[in-house]
Amino acid sequence: MNNKFGFTLGEILVTLAIIGVVSALTIPSTINNTQKKALAVQLQKTINDITNATDLHTTDENKNSFSSTSGYANLNEFVEENFKVLKSCSSASGCFADVNYRSLDNSQNKSFSCAGGAYLLANSAAICMSKNGTQVVVVTDVNGKKGPNTGGRDMFTFKLDNKTGDIVSSYSSSNCKGSAYGEGCYELLAEENNWSMDY
Repeated sequence: MNNKFGFTLGEILVTLAIIGVVSALTIPSTINNTQKKALAVQLQKTINDITNATDLHTTDENKNSFSSTSGYANLNEFVEENFKVLKSCSSASGCFADVNYRSLDNSQNKSFSCAGGAYLLANSAAICMSKNGTQVVVVTDVNGKKGPNTGGRDMFTFKLDNKTGDIVSSYSSSNCKGSAYGEGCYELLAEENNWSMDY
């Protein structure tokens, strides 16, 4: 008696079909989560670069506050001297995406123009720094012109304290989902969600 055990072609094809369906369901979610983590890490790096530069600049000039430095007086000079700048743009065009930025809830869809100087940095982030009263407003697209060009994903707006150069919570995190420029999204991401883009 010759008993051979094995799988039939039909059984193998059914197994491959099941594996294919499970892969099709899980791979897009895995890729999306990986992209969100990469964007959050890039934002952390950009913020660290900015706060380190303000600290170093304040120390180098032997000042007690960032607002008393030459860099605060001339933000364009501050960026050019303290960051690895690949490209300087007179407006947002050329450094930021040329397409409209949209909000997470799709209630806003608008182009971005920079009130100050716009720069493309070596870490591929685009930044715009300008003053609003005594605070410095920073707008960054952490991956430059690349998509998704969405507030709270790759576009963030936050303010720096004029004394310390550290980020201050000045936007409500409830604004995040409705902002094409990511106002309130730093607060939501860093302060409420522990750097997890699960919103």
